[in-house]
Amino acid sequence: MSAEKANRTPAKPKLAIDPQYVLRITGVLLGICLITALLLGLVNQVTAPRIDAIQAEKVRAAMSQVLPADNYEPLGFTVANVTAIYQAVSDGKDIGWVVETSTAGSQGAIEMMVGINAEGKVTGVSIVKHSETPNIGTKVVGDQAVLDRFTGMSLEAGEITVNGGANRFDGVSGATVSSRGVAAGVNAALAAIGITP
Repeated sequence: MSAEKANRTPAKPKLAIDPQYVLRITGVLLGICLITALLLGLVNQVTAPRIDAIQAEKVRAAMSQVLPADNYEPLGFTVANVTAIYQAVSDGKDIGWVVETSTAGSQGAIEMMVGINAEGKVTGVSIVKHSETPNIGTKVVGDQAVLDRFTGMSLEAGEITVNGGANRFDGVSGATVSSRGVAAGVNAALAAIGITP
């Protein structure tokens, strides 16, 4: 046998693909995708109002925690790091503001509510949403006693700083970035009230 014949490899047989089979499989996969999309859309329609109601209640509870009032009227005025400003009203009188802020923490945005009375002093801070590291950043955002340290602070002595300066907030050791993130949110809220029309 010659070397030429030994090195020859047999030709691969061509696969015959049945076009009807391809169309049938494509139709089945398309049907599965359409049914799945329809079911996801139905589930979203059913759950979206409930999720929105839970989020609205959470926001309302956070507002009540930082500055109790009969009503919170949105002002529709926002600035950097401020997503919403509400006028707090009790017995028909303006008693202060609740400011919703979003600032950078160590692992992402820290969304919070800051209550400010008519004198421009912080009445409370409540964290609405965060992604801070458990047992590090959560020592700041998850501990109301730490957040309560902002109560009574204002911008009279300048911007609130962490662990130093005239208007000092004592941050949590090991969670300086989270402490600075919350302080930045409080500063943004106080600054926004200073420029609210």
